[in-house]
Amino acid sequence: MTSAISAIALPSSAQGKDIPSWLADFYRAYVTRDARLLDAILDDDVEWLITGPVDQFDYYGRRHGKTETIEVITRIMPCFFQINDFEFQHLAVQGERVATYWHVRARQRETGRTICFRGVHFMHFRGGKLVSFRSIADTFDVAEQVVGHPIDINKSIEHVPLVPEQDDLITL
Repeated sequence: MTSAISAIALPSSAQGKDIPSWLADFYRAYVTRDARLLDAILDDDVEWLITGPVDQFDYYGRRHGKTETIEVITRIMPCFFQINDFEFQHLAVQGERVATYWHVRARQRETGRTICFRGVHFMHFRGGKLVSFRSIADTFDVAEQVVGHPIDINKSIEHVPLVPEQDDLITL
C-alpha cells in the first residue's frame, strides 16, 4: 500500500504516509502535469468537475473522458498558473474513495504573482483508475487574487433589477 513518493512531485505532508499507490500516482501526475502518467491512472470515461466561474477561467467546469481531462490538466490549467506547492491539510481514504483538503501556492502565469488558495477534492477510483473527480475551492478568493484587487460585490448587486410585487409571471 505504501508508495515511494517524490518530494518534488507530491506534497511534503504526504511523505512517509501509508497511501495507496494509485493515489500517489494520481497526485504525482496532477501536480507535475504528466500526460503519460495521467493516461495510465485515468479511467477512459472519467467524470471531471472543478466548480467555479467557467466564464472567467477555462479550467473550471465539467469534462468527460480521458482526453478532455488530460487536456484540462496539461494544457489549459498551466496557461493560468504553475503549482509551486501543494500540501494536504487532511487526507481521508476509505476503500477506493478519497477526500482531500489542500492548500495550493501557485504562480500566476500572466503577472508572476503568487496566489494561494484552499480547496477539497472528492475522488472515486475503481481498480486503481480514477473514475470520478470533484473539486471545490474558494473561487471568489482566487478571482480576487488573479485580478489583483478586491471585487466589489455591492456594486454588482446595486444594479440587479427587482421583480415588482404584482408581476404576472410569479405564481405561488
